[in-house]
Amino acid sequence: MKPFPRFYRLPAPNFPWFSLITSVLLLAASASCSPRPEESHTELFGVSLGLETEKLWHEVEARYGRSVRTERPQELDEANAEAVVTDDGTPVIRIRESVAPTEVRIAHELLHLQMVSEGFVYSIEPRFSSASVTAENLALFRRTAEVVHNGVLHWMFYPKLRSMGMNPSEEFGGQLAETFFVKAAAADAMTEQDLALNFFKASLEIDDPEIPERLAAHYLARGWQRSLDTGRAMAESVTKGRPDSPQRELDVFLACMNRLFEETAAFSVLGQRTKPRAAIQVLTVTVSVGRKR
Repeated sequence: MKPFPRFYRLPAPNFPWFSLITSVLLLAASASCSPRPEESHTELFGVSLGLETEKLWHEVEARYGRSVRTERPQELDEANAEAVVTDDGTPVIRIRESVAPTEVRIAHELLHLQMVSEGFVYSIEPRFSSASVTAENLALFRRTAEVVHNGVLHWMFYPKLRSMGMNPSEEFGGQLAETFFVKAAAADAMTEQDLALNFFKASLEIDDPEIPERLAAHYLARGWQRSLDTGRAMAESVTKGRPDSPQRELDVFLACMNRLFEETAAFSVLGQRTKPRAAIQVLTVTVSVGRKR
């Protein structure tokens, strides 16, 4: 559902009217694996938690009426960690086996679970208005929507993580610096949408204002003005829209998607439904995806 940030490269889909996103994005994915033995009451994944994280953990369990289940799958596609809610209402945190569990990863996923329990969007599904629906196109939408949606959610709860003494953007910031300033050839291969999404994420998730400023200067020097303008406008949709409710969350998400693909596609809410899962209800939103006229 909601992954801890990690870079990856998308396969190129056959999507004739949608600009392709073929490089650096962030992805949420699902994976099945065996649950770990029951945790102690002060540790998750064998990590001793600080008082605030421990409190958050118990608040999440109280909301769901169930213990948080932890899993260590060998693979999570391109995600390092994710939070999901099973059909029977069990909150689950998965951290890839090859990745060290840390308190910031755990707290990050706990906050995603908390937001779901508070009625924020759990999943976003597309409804295409043309015949161009393929497995690749569906995956493209979901991955792009996940990047944008996570950016909105992270803007909402990263201040909480920072108030707990954590740096939730440390990993993403390091990857961003390596991609754009160390191994710049990778950035040169990105599409305009890739570049816009990375600036959007950097603007919302990184607390140090010098990094987005340095990134903006780099974009201008490389002639990426359009991507810079798009990414900046998307980020401003969030910071000015100040989402603090499920409805505002959706409004800002749609504004960002429509700005990202303003020349090719139009997005709008087609429907919403809630589904009970034990003590909570999860919200799924269907988004209409149409050709831009």
